[in-house]
Amino acid sequence: MKKTLVALAALASVSAFAQTSVVIDGYMDRGYTTSNSTNDNSDSKLMASSAGTTTVGIKVTEDLGAGLTAGISINTDWSEFGGASQGSAIANAATAGFANSQSMLTLTSKDAGTLRLGAPNLFTLTNAIAISQPGFGTAVGGHYSGAYSYSMGLGMGASGRGGAVDASGTNTSTSNNITARTVRLGNTIQYSSPSFNGISAHVSYVQGNNNMTTASTAGNTVGVSETALRYTNGPIDAMYSSIKYTIGSNGVYQLQQGTTAAVTNVADTNTAQTSTQNLLGVAYKVMPNLTLNLGSGTTSSSTGLYQSSSKSYGGTYNMGQFDFMLLMSATDDKGTTNIDKKMTGMGLNYNLSKQTRLYYRASNNNYGSNVVAATGSSVKVSAFGISKSF
Repeated sequence: MKKTLVALAALASVSAFAQTSVVIDGYMDRGYTTSNSTNDNSDSKLMASSAGTTTVGIKVTEDLGAGLTAGISINTDWSEFGGASQGSAIANAATAGFANSQSMLTLTSKDAGTLRLGAPNLFTLTNAIAISQPGFGTAVGGHYSGAYSYSMGLGMGASGRGGAVDASGTNTSTSNNITARTVRLGNTIQYSSPSFNGISAHVSYVQGNNNMTTASTAGNTVGVSETALRYTNGPIDAMYSSIKYTIGSNGVYQLQQGTTAAVTNVADTNTAQTSTQNLLGVAYKVMPNLTLNLGSGTTSSSTGLYQSSSKSYGGTYNMGQFDFMLLMSATDDKGTTNIDKKMTGMGLNYNLSKQTRLYYRASNNNYGSNVVAATGSSVKVSAFGISKSF
């Protein structure tokens, strides 16, 4: 729930601030989480954000008149010690520090739509965590969690990489890269149209850089384009999103899934290529206390190194102060590695109020469900804790 800053009351009598509002909102989650895998070295016990992303946001909106508003949104995700784990040496602004989450400048017209500049969440993220499986989001039990993702190949937000595109080409041993999440990117230009009869159109664009020709190719970046259509009317909320990454020929390497499950990555050749991820999400409110969700996605690359399809089914049932959630997700790897994966997620909330809840989350992840089991390829995670939004 958003709260207007109390300090603004002192400014309300000043005409220069009369049409400006400032709000803060956020969410905090602390839960006892255990992870057990077929590789004992991957077992862990910790206090973590396991039912959502702990975050705080500052939002400023100014009414410009004639149906126009301008605003800024600055959001920060964190855990203890500034967002990086103890002993972590990751020097990535998207994993720690102020404004490491969705942050942008906006210009909105009630007749023409909304323009966003900066690092807004991409529409595929909205599709995945708000429509195709909203009960879990990016937390334990979700197909968009750090442990499991519906897509193979290039993407953002793998564990330890924050919202950055992971295309460094320097670390071929980071097993988190074998799955991908589309989250957000800096340097994004994004537009959303007004809704017409429940239908809205959305476009994102990120300029790629392929001009660096030095041996390190350190200055090159990945270009991104994204389109989406959303239909919201009555009991139906449906969205189709498609995002395409373009890698130039001057050396942005790409980490690919290796030949065993959740163990090895191999660096791609230094060539121009594209990667495309599509997702259809549908939420249908069967009755006031029951919502069913469906997700169907595909991944492909121009070089043919990876091709996959995914499906997810789930729903949320509300009964008094309780929310019951279930999600089943599977990815069919159609590439040469042919390493499929499956996940079952379960969740329970006990709502103490509209803003505070006790929760339980569990997931059973199987990386390589159709091949000989590899060390660490089966992971079970469970968590229980408390969350508070404001």
